[in-house]
Amino acid sequence: MHMTDFDEAMKILENVEEIDENEEVEILNSLGRVNAKDIISNYDFPPFNRSAMDGFAFRLDDLKKMEEPVFKVKDLVLAGHPEDVDLKIGECVRIMTGGKVPNPCDTVLEFEKCLQENDKVKLLKIPKRFYNIALKGEDLKKGEIALKKGELISSKIVNLLASLGVKKIHVKRKVKIGVISTGDELVDIDEEIEDGKIRNSSKYALFAQIKELNQEYVDLGTVKDDEKEIKDALEKGLKSSDIILITGGSSAGDKDLSLKILEDERAEVLVKKMAIKPGRPTIIATKDVANVKKWIFGMPGNPVSTFSVFKLFVTKTIEKMLGTSGLTPMFLEGTLDFDFKKKKDRLHFVPCKVRVDEGTPKVEYLKYNGSGDFTSLSKADGFFLAPKNVDFIPKGEKVKFYFI
Repeated sequence: MHMTDFDEAMKILENVEEIDENEEVEILNSLGRVNAKDIISNYDFPPFNRSAMDGFAFRLDDLKKMEEPVFKVKDLVLAGHPEDVDLKIGECVRIMTGGKVPNPCDTVLEFEKCLQENDKVKLLKIPKRFYNIALKGEDLKKGEIALKKGELISSKIVNLLASLGVKKIHVKRKVKIGVISTGDELVDIDEEIEDGKIRNSSKYALFAQIKELNQEYVDLGTVKDDEKEIKDALEKGLKSSDIILITGGSSAGDKDLSLKILEDERAEVLVKKMAIKPGRPTIIATKDVANVKKWIFGMPGNPVSTFSVFKLFVTKTIEKMLGTSGLTPMFLEGTLDFDFKKKKDRLHFVPCKVRVDEGTPKVEYLKYNGSGDFTSLSKADGFFLAPKNVDFIPKGEKVKFYFI
């Protein structure tokens, strides 16, 4: 069976369509959401020529008409108290940070570079025009786009929105991700483990990953390795969710039924196996439901595999549905701090520690016993990439990695 390469799979996900449903929320409820409409500024920022320092404001051209750079202090300007000041040649005002620079002043020199005696102030430096002045509209002009559609909302964006006087914002509705857990061996976290059973940790890890992206999970249940049970859960998911994740059942064992069920349900299977480790038994499929394309992922059941496949592929799908960027992992470069051996058959994603000192990050060894090793996953800082067709990477070699 053909194994799909990582880059090929990511190109397939470029075809995910953006959802067009929005909702309006208070800005404090918009964190982690995606802006759905361009927001236009109704103001200039700054709204006036604003002093960037505590100092003295004056007309720079006055210096050409003065024997020495000594001004007479005419008035005091405080932030929030704009006042008209009639200045004659050789006069200045004392101004505080944030104060509106009065006409006709065009320069502010900070206190530390001035020498004041009574109502006289001598400039110890001759600055350039507009020195220490934030000019009206230099940050943002009225009518300009302040926040583009597709931007991810963070606390710094809330600062911008509040400055614009925006109390509510239109955001993309949350993507609904249905999770079906399959396996006769699975028990829930509050059940006693009997011989041959394991707790369904992958389900809760997926819920956590979905919540981490501020999207909505739909629990489609834990079902036995039974065709009818899985089909029923899938049908429920196709009605309630944008993306359906089926954990377990994607390998080639006697009870691995995901591929057969998807083909029986006439889903379009785009990927049957992946040339990656962990995650080889990953299935990617789509099915049209009432003219809406639903994306279905058959995922390995082991926790490291499930975590990694979600991080790389499901996150990309969510990102495309929301019409944003910055959710999928960013691949960085680091120096491998140990020798690494592998088979050449696949691209490996290997849990690791990362030490960031001055210069290039160091990718450090982490004891790892395979895709079932959830303890190593819990200690990892990221995954590093060991390319396909390479069987040995020496210590000191540059490798790509991403943080988790």
